[in-house]
Amino acid sequence: MKFKFAHFFYYSPLEGKGMNMFYGANHTIFQRAQELRSTMTTAEEILWNVLRINNWKLKFRRQHPVANYVVDFYCHRIRLVIELDGAIHEVEEVKRHDTHRERHLKEFGLTVLRFKNADVLNDTNGVLRTIEHAIEELSNSPLGDGGKRTASEMDGKKTRLIVIKIGGNVIDDEKKLSLFLDSFSRIDTLKILVHGGGKIATSVGNKLGIESKYINGRRITDDETIDLVTMVYGGLINKKIVAQLQSFGCNAIGLSGADGNLIPATKRGALAGVDYGWAGDVSGSRLLVAGWQVLLQNAFVPVVAPLTHDERGHILNTNADTIASTLAAALSGLYDVRLIYCFEKKGVLENVEDENSVIDSIDKKKYQQLLSEKKLF
Repeated sequence: MKFKFAHFFYYSPLEGKGMNMFYGANHTIFQRAQELRSTMTTAEEILWNVLRINNWKLKFRRQHPVANYVVDFYCHRIRLVIELDGAIHEVEEVKRHDTHRERHLKEFGLTVLRFKNADVLNDTNGVLRTIEHAIEELSNSPLGDGGKRTASEMDGKKTRLIVIKIGGNVIDDEKKLSLFLDSFSRIDTLKILVHGGGKIATSVGNKLGIESKYINGRRITDDETIDLVTMVYGGLINKKIVAQLQSFGCNAIGLSGADGNLIPATKRGALAGVDYGWAGDVSGSRLLVAGWQVLLQNAFVPVVAPLTHDERGHILNTNADTIASTLAAALSGLYDVRLIYCFEKKGVLENVEDENSVIDSIDKKKYQQLLSEKKLF
């Protein structure tokens, strides 16, 4: 497994499965979709509340770019489009446009269901029965798996898993964070998000009279500080991210390493005579891979706070970069893993003075070479 580094990550519609998911939609269509997501009719809201987290375990997107159009709801796994029409769609010119649009969408192999807003408002259950019938037909598979296995699983290849770590440059900027989470929610494969703490813990600590102490850029986690970071990392930051992802239709679940015994660690001993307090070091060999597999296979998107536990009842403050890399390495036996870091810099620099000296990928040999030449920053 190689490690991919990125300054800031957006899932491109031309990358991997994304190319099929958007059918060549251009930048203008994406902008239009973004605008439409800020408003919903009452009928759209009723239907979205059912589709966003559903019993079929399917991921739907709303106001989704497809070719030259923005469709109301879309499920990529079964290639189903659901459209809701207001009164304007009774106008003859609009009807002709809808007919052309539907014919074009079907040329891509998409199934289109069309309802009136009044159908949803007056007979919600009837609309849902129609959708459920379509899902049953589209999901039917001679393999008896409900059509839910991916193509890569059927031909023996590993399913893609993307692990992304974000830090303070994203977390501390509400606009950047919202844009990132919107893009993250649209990644059409298994995914895990690991977040750091940004400057929020320091800010909250200052208000509470808890002084932040650092040595060589590392936070000293004393008794007061471990309580502070547990509240801020595992509570405030984690749950804000989870709530935003839910608003984008991404079924996120916020976790620390203590939850489900998912990330056991050991308390760090003194390094070079420095006691870092309740800091934790993760051991990949003790990481509970089966627990992560259960979450991923049941359509949860884990959002991981930089906290672990020592199996003796104590929370440990743990480096988010290390958690992300440990997860990626441990899960690479089950999945085709891609690990992405979001940096304030453009990436890992070979020359700290040169912003353009980005190292695109590092293997063990390259790492040892850079380390010996003291070029890693």
